[in-house]
Amino acid sequence: MDKLVLMKDNTPIELTALELKLVNLLFNNLNKVVSRNVILDKIWDWTGNYVDDHTVTVYFKRIREKIGTDIITTIKGMGYRIDEE
Repeated sequence: MDKLVLMKDNTPIELTALELKLVNLLFNNLNKVVSRNVILDKIWDWTGNYVDDHTVTVYFKRIREKIGTDIITTIKGMGYRIDEE
C-alpha cells in the first residue's frame, strides 16, 4: 500500500492526511500557482465539508509550522506554490 510521507533531513514530518494531500497537490504542480479556489474544491472533494478561504490560510500556516521551512510560497490574491530548488 502506498502512503504519502513528507520527509525532511531523512525524518518523517507528522502531518494529517489532509495536510499531506495539500502538500502533495502543490508538489504535483511544482513551479505553478495552485489557486485558492482549486484548493477549496479539493478540500471539499476530500472531506465533504464546506471550508472557507480562511480555512486554507490556517492549514498552510500549520503545515509551515510543522515542516519548519518556507518552501510553500503564498502568491497574494492567487494561491500557493512550491518551487523546485
